[in-house]
Amino acid sequence: MSVSGISSTALPQFGTPVIQPTRRQTEDQIGRELEQALQNGDLNGAEQAYQQLAAFGPNNSGPFSDPTMKSEFQALGQDLQNGNLSAAQSDNTALTTNLLRQDVANVVRASHSSNASSAQDQTALQTALANLKGDYWAVYGQQINNSDALGMAQGGGSTTISVQV
Repeated sequence: MSVSGISSTALPQFGTPVIQPTRRQTEDQIGRELEQALQNGDLNGAEQAYQQLAAFGPNNSGPFSDPTMKSEFQALGQDLQNGNLSAAQSDNTALTTNLLRQDVANVVRASHSSNASSAQDQTALQTALANLKGDYWAVYGQQINNSDALGMAQGGGSTTISVQV
């Protein structure tokens, strides 16, 4: 039995590989869609995005484990279901404010770790920064860099988050 090589021209050629988004990136993308639908007064679009986010958590809690945010998320869903756009917009504002506050607090906590030079603490800080940056983009539709995100956290963990223009 003889073995011969396969030329690279015999193999199918594919374009640029498709990189699948992470679960977190998918949540951020759907969150951005929800935000835009609410801003545009698109009740149907907001409800569709809400249902997609709800599927991320047990009992339709979405990606939220914090009891306050879980409750705010469920109130948002109820208001969307009832067709109450203004209440849904208000619910969403409360939810996203608390989400960004939590993200900033996580960055503060990770950046003030007792052993900030350890690989584990560096990973925790990078994760906290990525979460803040992703959520900020989902809410405002604008990117922030690590130094801006750290600046928010170093501002005393301020809960005031402004849109970067």
